[in-house]
Amino acid sequence: MDLTNRIHQYTRGAWTFDVIDSGPIDGPLVVLLHGFPETAHSWEQTSELLHQHQFRTLAIHQRGYSLNARPQSRFQYSLSELVEDVASLIEQLGQPVYLIGHDWGSAIASGVAMKYPQ
Repeated sequence: MDLTNRIHQYTRGAWTFDVIDSGPIDGPLVVLLHGFPETAHSWEQTSELLHQHQFRTLAIHQRGYSLNARPQSRFQYSLSELVEDVASLIEQLGQPVYLIGHDWGSAIASGVAMKYPQ
């Protein structure tokens, strides 16, 4: 993934996730995971604060919220799938990130940290 450009989407398998990429393009990366039933837009005020401290924020519209990542089966919304969605983005970024979650997003962030502590 080219980090010198804004990231608007990323894919994992058949699913395409929308991303709100803002802040200094060369800042340390912070991935933001919204809660239920919120969207990535819920991070707007927090993102502004992070930008003031030179962080670049990537707020993901998670599985079920991105137009092209809405599986029909409830079994495709397991915590393990949601964790892998986020881990895939981080792997594609190719560098460590700060990971912040709110509500259900915090369970996903914890799952990523436990499975991929690096």
